[in-house]
Amino acid sequence: MGLIVLLVASACRVDTTVDIRVDDDGSGRVAYTVVANADAVSLLVDDPTDLRFDDLAAAGWNLDGPIAEGGGVTITASKPFLSPEELPGLLDELIGEGVVFSNVALEQAHDFSMLGLRPAETSYDFVADVDPAPDLEILGDAVIEGLLGSSLGRSLTRVEEDAGGSFAGSLGLVVNVQLPANVATDSELGETVDNVVTWEFSYGDAPTTIDARASIDEILPRVWSLVAILAALLFVLVVLSRLATFVIVKLRTPKGRRRRDQRQREKRAATRAAEANRPRRRLLRLLVVDVHGVLVRPTDPVDGLLIPLVTAERPDADPERIREHHRQLILGRLSPEEFWGECGLGPMADEIETRYLSSFRLVPGLHPFLDRMATSRLPVAAVGNQPRVWGDRLRRMASLDSAIASWMVSGDVGSGLPEPALFEATRRTMSVDLYDCFYLSNNPEHLDTAKELGMATGLFVTGNEAAPETEHPIVRGFEDLLRSRGS
Repeated sequence: MGLIVLLVASACRVDTTVDIRVDDDGSGRVAYTVVANADAVSLLVDDPTDLRFDDLAAAGWNLDGPIAEGGGVTITASKPFLSPEELPGLLDELIGEGVVFSNVALEQAHDFSMLGLRPAETSYDFVADVDPAPDLEILGDAVIEGLLGSSLGRSLTRVEEDAGGSFAGSLGLVVNVQLPANVATDSELGETVDNVVTWEFSYGDAPTTIDARASIDEILPRVWSLVAILAALLFVLVVLSRLATFVIVKLRTPKGRRRRDQRQREKRAATRAAEANRPRRRLLRLLVVDVHGVLVRPTDPVDGLLIPLVTAERPDADPERIREHHRQLILGRLSPEEFWGECGLGPMADEIETRYLSSFRLVPGLHPFLDRMATSRLPVAAVGNQPRVWGDRLRRMASLDSAIASWMVSGDVGSGLPEPALFEATRRTMSVDLYDCFYLSNNPEHLDTAKELGMATGLFVTGNEAAPETEHPIVRGFEDLLRSRGS
């Protein structure tokens, strides 16, 4: 704003051109061009190129000049706007809000016929109130006013006396508005050339309203709309044709030969065959045990072991986040290294993992029981909610490699207990019917799922441990299981 204030305060001849360019998408650019003749420049500085406009550059304006020619000087400041809503602010940014331009509005509207009856149209409407004779002291400077008693350094009368004329002959304003195409205006003062409407003012002219409008017709959206309608009609015709064919075939097919009747007969035959092939007496061919609660304790490794271990190292750790990360771990969505890293124990992952797995306690009587199962040639399979790496390490640390025929973990199947995926995976691995399996666990929810799959079930508790109310038979330790094996 420095150049405009100085040139206006110095009077002589100063012409300002405001160029407003609007692009197709509603964005555009505003440019202020100030041209001062030699008489005006002589009142400023010895060398016009010494003028500094660092404040404009800091505000994001692109500067061109000052350019000295014939003793005069030209300076252009321009800045883009990204949407119509930003235009009023740019017009006020250099001169001041409401000084020259007020009630500025730029609207962009799209009109599109969904049926493609007319071309798509984009319209642009620009309107603004222009005051060619603003109060020039608004453009002054508070510092100058404090030093010289006037915001312009001199009174307006003194400025006109120094210039040897009036502001009407010294100050000129040109406004150019460029819209994308087919520009028109209702303003009598506006002159339209190509896609630009131009208004010329001198200081002292009466305030006026300027406006410009434009519209662009686009045929391509209309073509695509018609294509879409035709495609939709074709799709409806195809669907109706297939539906009519289906109804005709169904009506002409004799009763009893329809596909639904055939499927029902096949289903009944398969059910009868399955019932005929199912042994009337359950055969115990596989013992399935829950890792946590039957092989090792604690039964709940998260609350009973993992969370206390992590919070001992990281007191600020959130137990809920540990539970969520553990759930992702046992589903195979996190590796053990990623799990310890999420818990903030990445640098000591190997050490903390070894401490965690070493903290499990074997259920008393486990190895003698497994030896009896091996002697009886009854295979034992284990299922548990844990990643494969932890399952293998725990199996080796407990010396259970040879005693457990199958160790199926949730990390391998992407689903944990009490979901049935681990039981189905064990059935496929061991090639055995679940009807001939006995599942031992101390978690009633796991037992409920196993029973729904046809397995025999037993709720495992040790010593004087209290057993919850359940419909499953209660097994009190391995010795109790050996005594009741016959039943």
